[in-house]
Amino acid sequence: MRDKVISILQHGRDKAIRGSEIAHRLGCKNDRQVRLAIRALIAEGYPIASTTESPFGYFIVTDKQEAEVYAQTLRSRLIEDATRRRDFLRSAGRHLEK
Repeated sequence: MRDKVISILQHGRDKAIRGSEIAHRLGCKNDRQVRLAIRALIAEGYPIASTTESPFGYFIVTDKQEAEVYAQTLRSRLIEDATRRRDFLRSAGRHLEK
């Protein structure tokens, strides 16, 4: 699966391809397997990034700027998730104490 995914991915943000499109090309029902394969490929050393702005999807990083933009995106997501977690725990704590 990983070899097939890497063969579909293109170099550069402007050639990003959606996970659902990769899944379709591979005959998968959804993109969960694609996400797992991409995580494994990153762990193996492939510089695969994603974008949530058009063009949406996954791509192989081609330069330092693309890498830095993606790393900043990940940092922002971590901060948002940490804030959401904090707020949830506060809300749950207040609600469950009643």
